[in-house]
Amino acid sequence: MRKTLHLACLVVLVSAWMLPAPVLGVVPSAFTPPETGMAAGILVDTSTGKVLWSKNSTSPRSPASLTKVVTALTVLEYAALDGYTAISRAASTVDGGRTYAEEGWRFTMRDLLWGLLLQSGNDAAIALAENASPDGSVEGFMAMANALAARLGADNSNFVNPHGLDAQGQVSTARDLALITQAALENPLFVEMVSTKTHNVAWGDGKPHTFINHNKLLWRYEGTIGVKTGFTNQSGPSLISAVQREGSTLIAVVLGSGDHYRESIALYDWAFANLDELRAGSQDELRPNSPSDTIALQTSSSVNHAGISLDRIDERVPVVLLTAILSATLVTGALVRRVGFYHRSP
Repeated sequence: MRKTLHLACLVVLVSAWMLPAPVLGVVPSAFTPPETGMAAGILVDTSTGKVLWSKNSTSPRSPASLTKVVTALTVLEYAALDGYTAISRAASTVDGGRTYAEEGWRFTMRDLLWGLLLQSGNDAAIALAENASPDGSVEGFMAMANALAARLGADNSNFVNPHGLDAQGQVSTARDLALITQAALENPLFVEMVSTKTHNVAWGDGKPHTFINHNKLLWRYEGTIGVKTGFTNQSGPSLISAVQREGSTLIAVVLGSGDHYRESIALYDWAFANLDELRAGSQDELRPNSPSDTIALQTSSSVNHAGISLDRIDERVPVVLLTAILSATLVTGALVRRVGFYHRSP
């Protein structure tokens, strides 16, 4: 009996000695992520900035209506939300999903944001861009949006329209979209809008009109606080979502998926079940840069565009408006003699 016990102990010791030693900084196999069929994606813990999982996250893809996150953020940063704007012919006749507001109808920028983020209205995107643009053009607005995205650190994105319809040069990545979404979630009004299931606005015909959020995850998964759905022929079904649970907020970007809701839920279930271990094992962080940098412009004459007045030498303005201001100088004839960059300490 004693010999048998000694032999058993020896076998256990030898077996333990033969097992491979754990590798520090690597998530154990017990935390293997769910299999996914998406083309690209990323999962980020916003409280720590830790990237918990990714797949082809830097591959450029058509962002579809996920573009509307950067459109909304640009409007929230630089437009007067209670100001009214009329629906132009270009807005009322744009292709793709619309709110079906008619040409000439007037709405506040705030109401148009609801139509942009809940109903994914391409007409709302055009109207917002035209109103917030420094020169009234969609191109001027996109210069602002791209400058903002670049300032946040989204270096592999380029947006040529505010709604996300497929177009040459309209590209982003899962990583960039997660970065932009992190910045957007810092805006309380953005969070209120993307987490709302339905919202009523005063319609152009005088009757109340209800926008219904396209993001079905708000109904299907507890703790969901947004964010945006997207689909084009080039992008495939795509989704940016955010979920809060026990003081933590995770963002999942799923691009080109046959079932973007199921794959998002699978990632969230896995991540929340293993959150401490995933945080400890991640060596990758993703945080947006602060958009608080400013520029100094020296002009030979007054420039007043989009609420920006440059009447003094070395006027300080947000750096993300550099492109818009330089465009404005071409319109007004003012000469920009010097541009100096500096970082404003918090």
